[in-house]
Amino acid sequence: MSEVFDFISVGYTAYDFLTLVPGLPREDFKFEIDNLTIQGGGPSATAAVTASRLGLRAAFVGKVGDDYFGKMMIAELKKENVDTSRVVVEKGKSSQFAFIMINKKNASRTILWTRGTVTRLEPREIDHDFISSCRVLLVDDLEVTAAMKAASIARGAGIPVVIDAGSLRAGVEELLHYCDYIVASEVFADQISKEGINGALRKLASYGPRASVVTLGAGGCALDIDGETVLIPAFEVDAVDTTGAGDVFHGAFAYGVVASWDLRRTCIFANAVSAMKCTKIGGRAGIPTFDEAVRFIKKSYPEMDFPPVT
Repeated sequence: MSEVFDFISVGYTAYDFLTLVPGLPREDFKFEIDNLTIQGGGPSATAAVTASRLGLRAAFVGKVGDDYFGKMMIAELKKENVDTSRVVVEKGKSSQFAFIMINKKNASRTILWTRGTVTRLEPREIDHDFISSCRVLLVDDLEVTAAMKAASIARGAGIPVVIDAGSLRAGVEELLHYCDYIVASEVFADQISKEGINGALRKLASYGPRASVVTLGAGGCALDIDGETVLIPAFEVDAVDTTGAGDVFHGAFAYGVVASWDLRRTCIFANAVSAMKCTKIGGRAGIPTFDEAVRFIKKSYPEMDFPPVT
């Protein structure tokens, strides 16, 4: 019998090299940098770190090469108490990594990334009993076929499925039918519907989820409640880097699902955790603990309670 987890994510992991720059360089130009931050990244992996940092028993399922980057990604996940027992290590392959330039003026980021030579995570590499051991499953759009297998297992076991819908890649629309919570980026919303946020939320609702949400960066997020679009504003922070903000939002959103909070409460919490992440460089350094996040939220919502997961 597999260990029981609160949270399992299936998808993409990477290793990030991050640096602050005064602006995007023009062609054939040089910038001298005075800093370099190296840490793990990737949508599903960073969501797993978020879930663990918030206090959930978390696991990540993905694939890496047997190179230095692959070893470091696994080591960082383990350091964050994320179970990596189902991470597939592919011999003789190079792992995923990214170079990220962070604009000092507005904390935006430009990412140059590669999948390396690692092959896609295959449905046969998804362990049925392992997936069935969790209370919530998160999948991303970068490992669609494996995500489909995992989501179908979770659906059959009555486990809620959250999708991090970042881009409308091949196969994602079919995957949406297996997801209970569609949490989409603004880019995805524009790809799925040309009728603005309201149209995107209506389109996402047509796939049959319990709820659909669109993240809007500095604009917070938009959600559908009983057919009405509700905007949840972002929290104001001194942002230095937005890298991984969406990944962290998804991990915090999944916490709210496990805690059985209502959708508005869950989105306020996810907004806050994501905002706090932006105060430090990289996708993971600024992720708060559960108590830190609640104290931060109480400054703006003193009347609101956030019962922890038990």
